Amino acid sequence: MTSKPKLAAFEAARRRPSGDGTEWLVPELLTEVDLPLPTVAASLGDGAGGSTAGGKPYVFSPELLYAFKAALLVGQPLLLTGEPGVGKTQAGLALAARLCIPVERFTTRSVTVAADLLYGIDDIRRFRDSHGAGRRALRDYVTLGPIALAVLRSLGPAYALEPGVFRDGNGIAATGWAQLGENFGVPAGPVTLGLLFPDVFDGLTGPVRTLVVVDEIDKAPRDTPNDLLVEFEEMRLHIRELGLHLKANAAHWPIVVLTANAERALPETLLRRCIFHTLTLSDATLRDIIETNLRDIEMDGGLVDQALLLFRELRDPTFHAGTMSRPPSTAECIAAVRAMHLWSPVPSLADHGLRQAMAMAFGKTRADFAICEQAMARLWGAPA
Repeated sequence: MTSKPKLAAFEAARRRPSGDGTEWLVPELLTEVDLPLPTVAASLGDGAGGSTAGGKPYVFSPELLYAFKAALLVGQPLLLTGEPGVGKTQAGLALAARLCIPVERFTTRSVTVAADLLYGIDDIRRFRDSHGAGRRALRDYVTLGPIALAVLRSLGPAYALEPGVFRDGNGIAATGWAQLGENFGVPAGPVTLGLLFPDVFDGLTGPVRTLVVVDEIDKAPRDTPNDLLVEFEEMRLHIRELGLHLKANAAHWPIVVLTANAERALPETLLRRCIFHTLTLSDATLRDIIETNLRDIEMDGGLVDQALLLFRELRDPTFHAGTMSRPPSTAECIAAVRAMHLWSPVPSLADHGLRQAMAMAFGKTRADFAICEQAMARLWGAPA
């Protein structure tokens, strides 16, 4: 969940358009936050804007900007593909920064199910508490996922609920405010989302759009994306145990960015409901990615140039030493550049140990390791 300080800072900046432009706030676009998605899309402008994790401005390529605008205009998730380390996640985070909206990031695992993005009930804790003096209101056992958080924030803390929409733990409808308050641990009277889920709205006084980044959705079991089609398309939240049925506010419709590394084919039903874009590498983009990921290191431009030269050689299918069985990706290049800079106080490309470390970063098989060694010898001569 987005941290309290960020939500508080976000709310303060919305009230104060001359904000300080922190990592995820872009003050000049604060006035666009509450506008419909087509108007928000129009506000994106040119490619500059947003921030990376290190505070460096993220430069959107024209094609990526077109993809974001298309997704916003039609209200569909944006599916970003590309090799590992190309900047798919950073693109989603930078969009949130550019639009000045909260962001929820979810990392998919091989055991991820749809409920992980929606909500969960801690039944074990609830069972344990039921046999002691620590029994709590049912809502206290609910854990909200990123889609649920986005739907709730789109409605805002002041959104009032009718008593009849809730049921207690035994499935009995709450027919009045007093009974509702008793069942869910809130004061008798009009019940709002802010009373039921106060942690969701820390620092917020009104509804707000949220961007949800679902990383590496292709790692999930095939049924998981299929089970989320309605939620992605209609932004509905149904917490069965509470009898709660909600739909996102159209004026603050959540934005969903999905990323995939092509580890497995995604269901056609999901692809039909997404705007699709593949991020590709250029020398300028790769250098920006390296600088962003290694911002804790004082970079040597000459060493980076040589690492990029080797990287291009190893990815070239016409390379004279043979084609690597697994051409290196951006992630391997970042690891190699880090090794170059940290190997010794004064790194030297003639250092045999440094070359071994780089070959280990780039090559993942014995044959690929040998190809890396040959490439470095051709580029930089024999090691010392």
